[in-house]
Amino acid sequence: MSDFIVRQPCVEREGAFAGVLCSAEATGLYGVDRPGVAWDWMKQTGQAPCGVDWVRPLVADAWMRCVEDHALPTGVDFPPRQRQGDGFAPDVDATSRAANGAVASHLSAMIYELGALLDDADVTLLLTDAAGRVIHLLDSGRRIWAGGMQMARIGADWREASLGANGVGTAALLREPVAFAGKEHFNAALHRCATAGCPISGPDGGIVAIIGVICDRPDAARLLLGFLKVARRLLEASLFERMSCDGFLLRLRCDDEAGGEGGPLSAGRLFVAKNGRVCGADRDALDILGAGDAAAILGKDAATTIGVDLTALAAASDNADLVMLVAREGRAVAAEVHRTAKRRSDPAVSSAASPAATGALGHPANAFDGEWSDSVLDSALRKATGLQERNISILITGESGVGKDHLVRRLHASGPRKDRPLVAINCAAIPRELIESELFGYEGGSFTGARAKGKAGKFVEADKGILFLDEIGDMALDLQATLLRVLDSSEVTPIGSSKPIRVDVRVVAATNRSLQEMVQKGAFRRDLYYRLNGVQLRLPSLCERPDRLRLLAHLFRLEQEALGVTEEMSFEDDVWRIFDRHPWPGNIREARNVLRSSIAVARGKLIAIDDLPADFLQELSADCPGAAEACRSVARDAQCAEAGDETSFDLADWEARAVRFALASSNGNIAKAARNLGITRATLYHKMARFGLRSDKRIVSKR
Repeated sequence: MSDFIVRQPCVEREGAFAGVLCSAEATGLYGVDRPGVAWDWMKQTGQAPCGVDWVRPLVADAWMRCVEDHALPTGVDFPPRQRQGDGFAPDVDATSRAANGAVASHLSAMIYELGALLDDADVTLLLTDAAGRVIHLLDSGRRIWAGGMQMARIGADWREASLGANGVGTAALLREPVAFAGKEHFNAALHRCATAGCPISGPDGGIVAIIGVICDRPDAARLLLGFLKVARRLLEASLFERMSCDGFLLRLRCDDEAGGEGGPLSAGRLFVAKNGRVCGADRDALDILGAGDAAAILGKDAATTIGVDLTALAAASDNADLVMLVAREGRAVAAEVHRTAKRRSDPAVSSAASPAATGALGHPANAFDGEWSDSVLDSALRKATGLQERNISILITGESGVGKDHLVRRLHASGPRKDRPLVAINCAAIPRELIESELFGYEGGSFTGARAKGKAGKFVEADKGILFLDEIGDMALDLQATLLRVLDSSEVTPIGSSKPIRVDVRVVAATNRSLQEMVQKGAFRRDLYYRLNGVQLRLPSLCERPDRLRLLAHLFRLEQEALGVTEEMSFEDDVWRIFDRHPWPGNIREARNVLRSSIAVARGKLIAIDDLPADFLQELSADCPGAAEACRSVARDAQCAEAGDETSFDLADWEARAVRFALASSNGNIAKAARNLGITRATLYHKMARFGLRSDKRIVSKR
């Protein structure tokens, strides 16, 4: 289509613009980017188009709100508007509470499961709170659009008032599924994308979260919305099953075909508490009962609302009988009845919980009381155990430090081969010339430097057990061919021998690299990739997990035990906020190092920002106020020390902190700690005795 300038939409003539000479293509309704034309007109006039059918009514209304209600700039690529007082404001505290509550913690595991369906798609999957602030995500967003990292991060604000009309923010505002394609977005930064959002309802009918998808295919908006609607039903059903209360769960079945809009997925769920009142209903139950909205039945007596009392429900549950419910419009509704008990470790799942009810952030560790359960790792473990029993190859992927080796150890301990050996080998840590002999072994005297009696390789050592090949992506191409042959034949031929050895080994491989991309580049054998990739288990990075603060609190307790700290320690609120916003590029491995060093250098029971490692603070995003405040705090301490302030630390305090940090960061390795400090080991031992420290691969402070 040729270039033209649009000045004013013409109401009298559909598809045309007054005062403008447009091409033949532009005046037709087909073969033209109608949202693009309307957006260009809005860019030039500063007004949202109305009275002409060039955009969907949903889009036109959203644009109107962006101009008139939100006062956003038209026709430009603008950064997200920050909320007033943004940073570590109370609304961030509320998000932190939501991100670590029962709802988001459970949804995170479900999102992890859904993310496996999108591994081969170039999309970002978001989970936001009810207002549109990101509390969980899968994928980095860097491939989606320029500046994607700013919006594809924990805490990013997708509200319509902040970013303009988009699938996630508009869905949060309208409380209904929404999708935007290309130039239907108000913000030019999103024109290369399709965005879709879908609200997730809690058992009480309130919105607990928004699930959203971003894709770099603008024409995929409807497809994304369809996926989210199916995902919403699965998430809501799972949330309902997690409802923590004593009473009865009713699974509704409608005898006619009119009940529910979801077909086979529309089996409604209703919950009746032990006090006889209806306290939960999903959207399908409301449709089947013809209740209209949740307010029509929630909180009301079950006997008068659905025609069944507690006595009938108890009898039906004990006898595994169906009960008949009273529904509007003459529908016959049958229900299965199941008794439920309150969960000990989960708080009540309620979207109506207010900040006052949940309490202020305070010390976040208070919210982490109770039994810790890593739902993400447990989910991967359940899958892996079943695959191991069926002799299906397992490939574990994830960034460095996410716990791939920990998953393998737990898999071995809980699997059918727990009484057999687990042998691990890091393919990246062994020189290329030695890895073949390490894997397959060699005969005595087969090469210069070989042992006289030879050596059994890792395959033979792992016979009847599990062989863990870590960093498999770093294996040389020629060795990949040999490995493939061993996996196919289950026979190993040691170097210098002509007699193959039969082995029974379950191989689990892991990598932090994209083997699929390596295959396309010719750096990894395609046949070996498919041989190892029976099923792929991805462990999310620490920053992708909404339960990261609960996980950090759990690791904090473990590190205190490992360091022999008997006094109860905790972090200041600002430290928890930094932990919540930190990108954690080293993942769990980095987290343990930070926690360990913070415990070692802390001056008291309460760990402050200036007790955190300096390089950790430098990793924070430039827009994180906590990082700047931490630097200012350290700078103030240094200035006070130089000025001789009586309330500041003296030289011995700084020296003791440096020694503790060096010991903690080196895991108690005296030689490494001495090198880091630039002193001899003898001098370090002297300083350790002076400050009351000792090291037997542990660091214990007497202070």
